[in-house]
Amino acid sequence: MLARIRIGVIAALVALAAAPAFAAPITLWLKSDYGFDNGSVSTSLTASLPVLPDSTFFSNPTEGMQRIDVTTPSSISGVKVSNPSRSNPNQGASVWTLTAVDRAYDDLWIVILGKGETAQELAEFYDTVNVGLQIDPADPRWALVHPAGSTQYTYLAYYVGDLAQGAQHEIPIEYRVAQKLFKDPSDPNRFIFPQYRVNFLELAVPEPALAALLSLASLGIAAHRRRQAG
Repeated sequence: MLARIRIGVIAALVALAAAPAFAAPITLWLKSDYGFDNGSVSTSLTASLPVLPDSTFFSNPTEGMQRIDVTTPSSISGVKVSNPSRSNPNQGASVWTLTAVDRAYDDLWIVILGKGETAQELAEFYDTVNVGLQIDPADPRWALVHPAGSTQYTYLAYYVGDLAQGAQHEIPIEYRVAQKLFKDPSDPNRFIFPQYRVNFLELAVPEPALAALLSLASLGIAAHRRRQAG
């Protein structure tokens, strides 16, 4: 069974930041309300994850105006550890599938704002500060972004690129949870991982920067797959 999250979209014109340097995987941890906490963000900046210019975006519009679907597995296989913590968290991996519903999108980014609240029972499973995501800075599709006019909150962004109407794009997600995992009642070998509140941006990228981004993304993803296969 699949859980669906429907998200609104707003356009914003910004320039692309410098491409990231290659670095070891890092974990970003959420704050108690929105965004990622300063400690994990500082670590990511040290690892040369790029920061996009401040952008304007907002939460879901009224019902009937949703334009992009994000489909995520309701439960996934995970690695359960004893006495989980941020330094030794529980782990799981899945794929989010994006679908452009109403039109084509150019230079599309998904922005992870915080822990989702689409289902109250799921939102209550995990304390927000124990919810994180591991990313690989070697994959230049990842970046950080602030809401316009504020540096209080820092969000994680992933570059999707151009998406034709009706087309889909898959995003690999590495979950990290610094507390006990909750099992899927129908399958004890699978776990219910946190959902995330997300939004989208269309960020105008200059053609030379876009070409460089896609080239580096191909190299980064290939290197990531080689490490996983090794």
